[in-house]
Order: sequence, then structure tokens, then C-alpha cells
Amino acid sequence: MIIINYYNIGDIVDYVCDYIIKNYIKNNKNNKKNDNNKNSKLFKIIEIGIGYHFNVAKSIAIRENINLIAIDANKDAVEKAKKEGLNAFVDDIFDPKLNIYEDADIIYSIRPPRDLQPFILNICKKYSIPLLIKPLYGETPINDLKLVNYRGNALYEWKGVEL
Repeated sequence: MIIINYYNIGDIVDYVCDYIIKNYIKNNKNNKKNDNNKNSKLFKIIEIGIGYHFNVAKSIAIRENINLIAIDANKDAVEKAKKEGLNAFVDDIFDPKLNIYEDADIIYSIRPPRDLQPFILNICKKYSIPLLIKPLYGETPINDLKLVNYRGNALYEWKGVEL
């Protein structure tokens, strides 16, 4: 039996982080590298469904002026994320604690099951928060998400506004 690995976690870290940095963080006026204004807002990024894969979140969280929050329904995964130095919370996207999400600048999720994606999108729509999803290999997007071919990789994005 031959097992084909359709992705390399290092590759996902590279291109998902790169896309978020180039398209969201660098374009944010409040994310000035040497800003001495203590009132300037941190750029709030939320990963929904982090599970036990912390590489993308950790790669983004090390940047200056970033408040990265990891969310998962699994209490053990959240505890492990906290031990890895991430700001993490238990939440159920079927009945979300909306105060966690309301001032986010972008929400992303790595390979969430397709049946969870509408619930993630609903959170984003409530507050007009852009959404980026790295889908499972070969998965089609749910309504409202647009395919982005980034460095030869499929990402699905909702820009945070109804078109």
C-alpha cells in the first residue's frame, strides 16, 4: 500500500503565514513596527480549530503587535496550546462566545471539516471579519468563499464584506 501525503505541514505554515502577513498584517495601519503609542490596537488574529497543530499560530504570534488567539472545542488541545505559549480558549462554534471574536482583524482555520465552515463564516459575517480557510485537499468551497490560488495552493477567502 502506498500512502500519498498531499501536504507538508511546513509548506502549509509557509504559505498560510505568508498570505496572512502580506495581505492583512502589512496592510494594517495599526501594525507599525516601532509605534510608541500605547493606545494603538494590536492586530487580532484568531485560529479556529487549532487542534494539536500549533506551527501556523506560533509562526504568526511571534510577530510584533499581534494578538493571536487559538480556539478549539477540545479542552486538552487548548491546554496544550497554552503550554506552547499561545493565548488559547475553549469555544464551541455552534454556540460561540461572540465576545472572543467581535474585534478580530482576521479569522483563519486550517483544514476545518466542511460542515463546520458555515458556522465559522457566520461568526465572521456577524462582525464583518475576513476569513481565510486552508481546505482539505480537493475540497470545494462553501458559498460566499472565493478560491485564492496562492503560490499554487488553494485557500478560500471571504473578504469581510458582502459582495
